[in-house]
Amino acid sequence: MLANAFVRGAARSTLNRSFSTVPVTNVASYLKLNVKDEPTAAKLDEHMKSMSNKMKASPGFFRVTRQVCKAEWAYELSFVWDSKENYGAWKESDLQKEVHAIYQSALEDCGIKEADVYAGARVVDDF
Repeated sequence: MLANAFVRGAARSTLNRSFSTVPVTNVASYLKLNVKDEPTAAKLDEHMKSMSNKMKASPGFFRVTRQVCKAEWAYELSFVWDSKENYGAWKESDLQKEVHAIYQSALEDCGIKEADVYAGARVVDDF
């Protein structure tokens, strides 16, 4: 799923549009899903920490953010790289395949269907 998420996100994004006036600096793979409850969110947090620790070996990877809405149990993640080139290299890497296996296991362990996860790529900047 993570591999597919990155590929689908990049295909839908404007990362390679030369006419865009939004500069591409940092690029994030963005995931949005819903968890059942607080214990499920905590369990997914542990899986995502493990996953992001592995991702630190990816050139240009520098941050993961997680947001949770406790009213809706919406769970959002952004995995951020320092350039579209490093993000693109990640998508083709063997490390990405390893992380993908962790991701699939995490979803299964938390009772989340892969089809229920929204995935996309985002341009990310701090102002």
